[in-house]
Amino acid sequence: MEMKNASNLFKLKQTEKITTDIKSIDKFLRGGIALGKITELVGTPGTGKTQMCLRLCLNVQLPQKIGGVEGKALFLDTRKDFDPARLQELATDLEKRLQNQLTDFKASDMLKNVFYLDCPSAAQLIASILNLRKLLSAQPTIKLIVVDSLAFPIRMLESVAERTALLMEIHDAMQRILRLYSVTFVITNELGYHRRKRRWQLQPILGQKHMHLINERIWCTENEYFMGKTLNTRMFITKK
Repeated sequence: MEMKNASNLFKLKQTEKITTDIKSIDKFLRGGIALGKITELVGTPGTGKTQMCLRLCLNVQLPQKIGGVEGKALFLDTRKDFDPARLQELATDLEKRLQNQLTDFKASDMLKNVFYLDCPSAAQLIASILNLRKLLSAQPTIKLIVVDSLAFPIRMLESVAERTALLMEIHDAMQRILRLYSVTFVITNELGYHRRKRRWQLQPILGQKHMHLINERIWCTENEYFMGKTLNTRMFITKK
């Protein structure tokens, strides 16, 4: 068994980042989305959450020689938003942008490195997450796991107790994976109206317990990006 000292581990963690392709967000995150964490994208429909997930599925493949993690991606799709045609367009664009640096970084190869699982129900989502250890053992180069959307199947459950129990089980499973493998989770959440102090406010659907279990939250709006855990404490990052 190879031993590493704390300095080596710190340097390793500093370099294991997936660029978002948005300079201001990457700067805030000190290089991009870090492995070993849970990053959430939250926003109303049509604000670019799935688009960013697709970009990350390609950016995770960037070679180490240009600062990437040189991994593969797994996309867990709960609401049929995964668009292979759009992924092809993004891959072709990335190939063109990097053609002077990477002559063998081809769009066709990028698509082969994105694995897909259809999870249309809460039961299928938790089954897929619980099966990740087996899948990662078979595909150890997977570095990014996308769950788009985590909120959608959970909100379909009728009971608050059921929703909370399933969400905590998913978080427990994700934390076990993060302890065992060098991967990162990117999940998407949605906004809904909650009543607080006689006022209705647009808030992330998955609630307070969930908020404390994620590491980073990126707010996606129609024209802007914000960072921060809550609506009141979030910081403006950049315009789109």
